[in-house]
Amino acid sequence: MNTLITIILAAAITYLSLSGLYMLVLALASKIKRSSAKSISSKTNKFLVLVPSYKEDKVIIASAKRNLALKYQYPKADFDLLVIADGLQKNTVQVLNKMGVLVHEVNFEKSTKVKSLQSAMSHYDKSDGYNAVVILDADNVMNLNFLHKANAYLNQGYKAIQGQRAAANAQNTIALLDGLSELANQEMICKGANVLGLSSKLSGSSMVFDFDLFNQVVFDLKAIGGFDKELELMFTQERIFIKYAADLIVTDEKIGSFESFSKQRGRWLESQYSFLGKSWKSALKGLLHGNLDYFHKTLQLAMPPKVMAPFALMLLVLISFLIENYALTIIALSGLVANLGAYFITLPFDLIWSNGFQLIIAMPKLLMSTISAFKWMKKSKTEFIHTTHNITQI
Repeated sequence: MNTLITIILAAAITYLSLSGLYMLVLALASKIKRSSAKSISSKTNKFLVLVPSYKEDKVIIASAKRNLALKYQYPKADFDLLVIADGLQKNTVQVLNKMGVLVHEVNFEKSTKVKSLQSAMSHYDKSDGYNAVVILDADNVMNLNFLHKANAYLNQGYKAIQGQRAAANAQNTIALLDGLSELANQEMICKGANVLGLSSKLSGSSMVFDFDLFNQVVFDLKAIGGFDKELELMFTQERIFIKYAADLIVTDEKIGSFESFSKQRGRWLESQYSFLGKSWKSALKGLLHGNLDYFHKTLQLAMPPKVMAPFALMLLVLISFLIENYALTIIALSGLVANLGAYFITLPFDLIWSNGFQLIIAMPKLLMSTISAFKWMKKSKTEFIHTTHNITQI
């Protein structure tokens, strides 16, 4: 019995410690500066900016107004802002039309972002002159130079680009934590991965794709939630590199309550582990044929929930010490140091220092919210769990 317990303990410690070491490697890599690619064209690309909006009447008018202001920075003839209106009120649609926004109304028995994107892409094609697609969330506001910079990246030959999603709000502790989590992910899993020659993750918005490429894959998407994970796997399986562009910025509203955090993370976890189950066999085959990027992207899906990992390692350090297995204690402690070290490397020290006390106080509730997220996983298999946004002054 003691042997079995030791084996289980060793397996858990090895899994979590390797995941911490992986994060540390990516964090260190994110600090390495790489020279940018040179443009191979001076073309002015035409963008179709897609904004799926499910019952987002509170935010869509304000965000659309600010995004339309880009016409003063990027030629208006070379971009269209298209709101995919799913469940928007008639008055909201009328206001958007008067503003000059293209509105594509949809109505589904069970709504998903994938269905909205597929419907929009079936109505707008290459004959409309588009060269690229931008995907935003309803609350997202593009930086004034967003389209100019996206144009430059496309002219460097990139076909799939993930921009930075900067926090638009930090009105409470959970919003601050959500923003810090996003920042750490972008530094490690986006920037760090790119430095090592591997594809960035996709984040669901602030994404730019070659129009033909997106048109080829969008109709093959089947995800109820987590379509970005499905896209990552599709692209890397076909050896299409995903570029992370830190200077391609949209402001993104962060989760404002622990309940919304649980729902969102439950949706993410379900898609993560679901796609892991579907892709690991083909990823192993891909690795045998030299496709490390696809294998790496699949391996990322096996990562433990990031909030739970340090707490689990702390517990395992204590258990290992109490049963006097000092080898496992050292391994678990090393994994914990690597895990926490990755965050200290990637997150701004002044922000952590100035908010340290309130962040520590919120940790138990954050952990319980993450555990609660597991109950949302089953529901998110059959329906899209929507988290609402509110108007944010930026």
